[in-house]
Amino acid sequence: MNQKYDFAVVESKWSGYWQKKKMGRVIEDPSKPKYYCLVMFPYPSGSNLHMGHVRNYTIGDVVVRYKMMQGYNVLNPMGWDAFGLPAENASIKNGIHPNEYTRGNIKVMGEQLRTLDLIYDWDREVATCDEEYYRWTQWLFLEFYQAGLAYKKKSPVNWCQTCQTVLANEQVVDGVCWR
Repeated sequence: MNQKYDFAVVESKWSGYWQKKKMGRVIEDPSKPKYYCLVMFPYPSGSNLHMGHVRNYTIGDVVVRYKMMQGYNVLNPMGWDAFGLPAENASIKNGIHPNEYTRGNIKVMGEQLRTLDLIYDWDREVATCDEEYYRWTQWLFLEFYQAGLAYKKKSPVNWCQTCQTVLANEQVVDGVCWR
C-alpha cells in the first residue's frame, strides 16, 4: 500500500468538523466536577503567533483534553491581553490607530490559533481592550481603593523617557530601558 498521507485534506476536514461542532464549548453540567484551565492570554502587539505561543497553548490543551477524558466539565477560555502601553507603542511605530492595530492583530492571531485545533470555548473569548471587560476591572479597582486595599504613594521608579512609562526592574539593563 503506497498511499501518501495528504495532511492538508485530512486536517482541514477534521478541523472544519471540530469547529462546526464547537468541541471546546462548555455545556454546564452540575453532575460533573468542574475544572478551569486558564493559559496566559497572548498579547496582540504583533500580528503573528510564534513557536513559544504554540508550545504554551499545546501544553494547556493536553491538560484540558486529559481532564475532559476524566469526566470533568472543563472551561478553557481564550482571550487577549490587549490593553496598555505596548499596544500603543506598537501602533505608533506602525502608524495605525491602537484600536485598529490591536483588533487586526487579534483577528489574525485568532485565525492562527484556530488552525491548531486546540480546545477553547471561543464563545467566551474576551479582549482586555473591550469596554465590557475593562469597565469591571476599573470598578473592582475602585472597590479596593475605597476599602483601603489599593493606595497611592510616592516612590522611586525606573522611568524610560523614550517609552514614556515605568519599567520593571527586569526591563532595566545597564541603567537604561532594555528596548
